[in-house]
Amino acid sequence: MERSKINNLETMKRNFVVMALLLLAWPQAWAQKERSGGYSPVFCPTMKSELPDDVRETSGLFFHGGKLWTHNDSGGKPVLYGIDTVDFRIVQEVTLAKVDNNDWEDVCTDGTNVFVGDCGNNKGNRDNLKIYTFPLSAIPDNGDATVNVETIRFRFGDQTELKKRKIHDFDCEALFATDDALYLFSKGWETGTTRLYRLPKTPGNHIAEVVNGFDSQGLVTGADYDPKSGTLVVVGYVKSLHKPFLYLIYGFDEAGERLPHHRFEMPLWPGLQTEGVCFFGDGQCFISAEGTPAYSTRVFQANFRSFISKHLKNK
Repeated sequence: MERSKINNLETMKRNFVVMALLLLAWPQAWAQKERSGGYSPVFCPTMKSELPDDVRETSGLFFHGGKLWTHNDSGGKPVLYGIDTVDFRIVQEVTLAKVDNNDWEDVCTDGTNVFVGDCGNNKGNRDNLKIYTFPLSAIPDNGDATVNVETIRFRFGDQTELKKRKIHDFDCEALFATDDALYLFSKGWETGTTRLYRLPKTPGNHIAEVVNGFDSQGLVTGADYDPKSGTLVVVGYVKSLHKPFLYLIYGFDEAGERLPHHRFEMPLWPGLQTEGVCFFGDGQCFISAEGTPAYSTRVFQANFRSFISKHLKNK
């Protein structure tokens, strides 16, 4: 079936359930207070485009040089793909030399270096968790490139045994960087919560130490940090129904008592597997979703400028 016809069918199905979903979700969204603070407004990000088949398993995002950069999940090529943000076609490829894509789950930058998280741990027993890093300046303005990388190897400080199991909390799909450190969010298959780990940004062997966490009420799959506003964005989905959600955390402090400040629900997109998120411009975000039987791979845009500005004014 042609892609346009598939999209029309998707739209018809989605519109059919929109009113029911809103009637169920809207009162709860504004009335129910999260355990750790903030309310849950319904929000409707704008779908910008489907993404090319070459990035069907888009798993992480960052923004650089006016382009959206992403990569595939486990088994994909060790490549970062630069995507034009007008027509959303691939215009650049940056290959990481002499490494494999074991289970790449997220990518981020601190403005100086790029960090690629080969830290997916579905079975809970990986002993080779890695983050590859290279200078941001190694990405050319145009054209493809191959870059040499250094490796940050780590293990989780609170994991006492590498035991293979289906349900556990030692998977990791979200990575972000500040000036001082790298941070990882766990994907809580067992508890539905997330832990925040800190790592040094230097190559070598390290222990990821737990510094915080919160009741994410779902699986965290991506994160990004905006140093200008001090805001952290976290994306994920509820395990059973793949209900996507997003958190804004203002004035990020690893020791903060109220990490989740604002939770956003996306009831108009049931079954969407949100995977990547990144800031760009002033308070705006791109959000990517992996291809599934229900949806093609796609990218959304959300504007949180008013929420962030309001918080900064009230500080």
